[in-house]
Amino acid sequence: MKDWWPRILVIGLLLIVVGVPFLLQPVAEKEVAAAPGQAAARLVIITPHNEQIRYEMAHGFNRWRAAQNLPPVDFDWRSSGGTSDLRRMVFSLFAAQAQKGQEDAGIGIDLFFGGGDYEHNVLAKGFEHPEKSGKRITLSVPIDLPAGLLQEVYPTPDIGGEPLYHPQLYWVGPVLSSFGIVYNRNVLLHIGQVEPQTWSDLEPFAFRRNVALGDPLHSGSVAAVYNAILRRMGWTEGWAMLRRISANARYFTDSASKVPVDVSAGETAAGMCIDFYGRFQAGAIGTQELGYFGDDRVGYVSPVGLTLINADPISILRGAPSHELANQFVVWLLSKEAQRLWQRKLVAPDGPVRFELRRVPIRRDLYTPDEMQHWADELHPFEDARPFAPGMPHYYDGIKYVLHAMAIDIHDELQDAWDAINRMPGDDPRRERMLAMFDTMPPALTLTWPDDDLATNWRQAMEDASHPRHAEAAQTLAQFWKGLSDHAGGWRDQDKLFECRLAWTRFYRQQYRQIIAMAK
Repeated sequence: MKDWWPRILVIGLLLIVVGVPFLLQPVAEKEVAAAPGQAAARLVIITPHNEQIRYEMAHGFNRWRAAQNLPPVDFDWRSSGGTSDLRRMVFSLFAAQAQKGQEDAGIGIDLFFGGGDYEHNVLAKGFEHPEKSGKRITLSVPIDLPAGLLQEVYPTPDIGGEPLYHPQLYWVGPVLSSFGIVYNRNVLLHIGQVEPQTWSDLEPFAFRRNVALGDPLHSGSVAAVYNAILRRMGWTEGWAMLRRISANARYFTDSASKVPVDVSAGETAAGMCIDFYGRFQAGAIGTQELGYFGDDRVGYVSPVGLTLINADPISILRGAPSHELANQFVVWLLSKEAQRLWQRKLVAPDGPVRFELRRVPIRRDLYTPDEMQHWADELHPFEDARPFAPGMPHYYDGIKYVLHAMAIDIHDELQDAWDAINRMPGDDPRRERMLAMFDTMPPALTLTWPDDDLATNWRQAMEDASHPRHAEAAQTLAQFWKGLSDHAGGWRDQDKLFECRLAWTRFYRQQYRQIIAMAK
């Protein structure tokens, strides 16, 4: 019998290790994670959102359903990459269904939650049926909102010119997003740099291999921030800055959430990220639960006038298994009860139960002193939002291909060239020539203005619709972008895209190697 006691002791300890977490599990979590047999229905949601958002939204919705005497919902979250990756997966699944003539049966997913309006517009547009010419398959379906709710939630249809919902309600925005810089004060002190306030603050050579960036080929939010920079600063000026920042990059991740985590851990000094990732990480570092109570080493800033504020949408997918329940969830997301979860503090009434989400509510009627006294951040998005210059093109479709050719696919050569330039004495005449070569773009990517005056003053002409040369400036940009898009096969022709990327990559590699050779 004595021989059994050690075994019993080990088994008992294992039971304690396994069982204690369940015993200490908060009641709120148990309500969300109801056993499958207790759940009246199930929602399958594909999303790039993090665990904190998924938890609070699921818990909040089930709390609301309990108040309505409705059974809890079993949430099945699917998250396996950035928004662009998830959207491509949805397209491929629907394409397979269309080949079998079963596209209306859906793909077993109810909702696409988050990721920017561009990706959701692509879902709404869909694709042409492979077997039925002229028939288009939309991958999302219109949302059914109660009478008056649309006007109640969205007194105006846009923020700074950016839509808050789809005209036919193929998507609606339950929350706002913007973009900025997350930074680590300790690392900044170590490399001798002040806290960044705008994008160009990440250009100095002191940030060499100390910037975390995302890959726009995989992340829609990353592509959106680069697009905003180019539309604010200009094609030529924006790419010049982005190339320098890319040369300082430690990596390009396919997961936008990795950037703030690595910055907080001191792996890099700063990085570009979505606002709520940055704010959440700064807040999490300062929580007593993590052992860093009062620690303010992580900060976040949105560059004034150089970022974008837009809706972070949700769409109901075609053939949703639980369509009515999915529609109910969307309607709930627009309620004041759900909206409060985005920004209220943990200690606030009707706030989140586990995580401060640090996000921006989309309902204007919540921006009152009584509501905002419970908020984690001071926010004024509807005052801060600024429209883009009238007639400014969208560069979103081409950004991922240009950045890969310029920086990501030949990152070693880019960094070596940047190193060579910055190690050259400032009074050496070669330095200026090397910088000029560094900024040169392939002919197809080179924007040419009609004359020096417009090349110098295009921004003033574009931003003022009454400027005598506004139409000429807008037409120049439109013609350039159309010509580049046609050259790249409309960004859809894979053969042409491959040829373009290969030619651009060769051009950049040759430029970088010549710069390195000049330094020697």
